[in-house]
Amino acid sequence: MKTKFIFFFSFGLLLLLSYCTPKGEEPQPQVETFVRFKVNGVQKQFELQNAPMGFSFDPNGPVYVATAVILAPGSDGTKNFLNMALRNESPFQTDLIYQMQDPISYQGAEMVRIQLTYADENGQLFNAVLFQQTIPGMKVTDDARWKFTRITDAWVEGEFEGVLLGPFSQLTGRGDTEMQITEGRFSLPLINSIP
Repeated sequence: MKTKFIFFFSFGLLLLLSYCTPKGEEPQPQVETFVRFKVNGVQKQFELQNAPMGFSFDPNGPVYVATAVILAPGSDGTKNFLNMALRNESPFQTDLIYQMQDPISYQGAEMVRIQLTYADENGQLFNAVLFQQTIPGMKVTDDARWKFTRITDAWVEGEFEGVLLGPFSQLTGRGDTEMQITEGRFSLPLINSIP
């Protein structure tokens, strides 16, 4: 008798608790916002509070665009930042490797698919924005790759790498020093304005 009482009491208590537990979505794990990459083998890590990536559609292209301007903590916008841009003919997909040198047509003109710009802690600016080509007196070895590993309604994660050139100077223009960005990873809030 005592055993039946304990069983029914325990069962009733569990039933009561299940009705009293708030219903709704399961709690989501806290997602870390960051951009991490190596510059010529040296680790850079930007732990961020609020640095979203934006998805949009440019009907003038027409192209889909993903952009992010990542300012390291304490950056004044002239140094210690990364600017990433990707254009594509169709909505972005996970596990597809986008290649900078795979041209995209914008209003009939061929353009690079990816643009990367990085300014180091001293404000020296390097970028990958040109098609690889031979130009007398100018080194053009620009290259970049980008892959999304996760896309949700509110979050985006991915990988990137590139060969950037610089530094830029107001007097001499673009330098011919290569900067290798490797092992790039990002995890960012997503602002999706694609209809």
